[in-house]
Amino acid sequence: MSHIHIPDGIIPSLWWISGYILTAVMIFLLVNKIGKQDMGTKIPLAGMSAAIMLVGMSVPLGFLPLHFSLAVLVGILVGPSIGILVVFTVNVILALFGHGGITIVGINTVVIGTEVLVGYFLFKTFMKNFSPTKSAAVATVVALLISMTMMVGIVGATIGLPEALPHDSISEDAEDYHDEDEEHDEEHDEEHDEEHDEEEDHDHGDETFVETVQNLNYFALSGWTALITILVVGVAFEAAVTALIIRFLSKIRPDLLEN
Repeated sequence: MSHIHIPDGIIPSLWWISGYILTAVMIFLLVNKIGKQDMGTKIPLAGMSAAIMLVGMSVPLGFLPLHFSLAVLVGILVGPSIGILVVFTVNVILALFGHGGITIVGINTVVIGTEVLVGYFLFKTFMKNFSPTKSAAVATVVALLISMTMMVGIVGATIGLPEALPHDSISEDAEDYHDEDEEHDEEHDEEHDEEHDEEEDHDHGDETFVETVQNLNYFALSGWTALITILVVGVAFEAAVTALIIRFLSKIRPDLLEN
């Protein structure tokens, strides 16, 4: 749900370079903790997890303008160290297929890798007092909320909050509004000085976000109600799917969760 689909050339260089640096640091610190026994037993499971994650992140849900990441599930099954490698590999493959640019791979790895880390440690913590099913559900909800906050913050700070919204649910009127705004901005820049432009652009950016939200449609819902419903249903659905898979595995392969 937190995967950024922005193509190359839009995110400022400072941001995507920092994303790659953070990814390299995460991989370096975590991979050094992988033991030879873990590599032998978990690599096949990591390959299966990567395949599941690829399907979840590339196939739309249909009734929701979102897709699964299943990063918490990956973290629970293979641990945070190998989980980060799985996330990085999946992001590279998705970028090669056009789901976001190559420059966004580092940022996406940091954002979705956070789901792996937070989900894994929360699951292990909750398992001390709750069942695997409840632990997986709560861990998934918390991890998704954190990663979505990171995604919205990064997109909002670089290209604007409207780009962080689920665009499949934006009406054609909103798209026309964006087109008219772009033309207006070009004329506006020619008529005013730089200082005045910055103030107007800030105000205009706020109006664009509000207008974009107002033009969101989801079945019979619209505006903020539609946005909140999409997010709540999306988080709840992924948490439910993750919990059901963990429940199934706890019955047939409990050793996968104990490790």
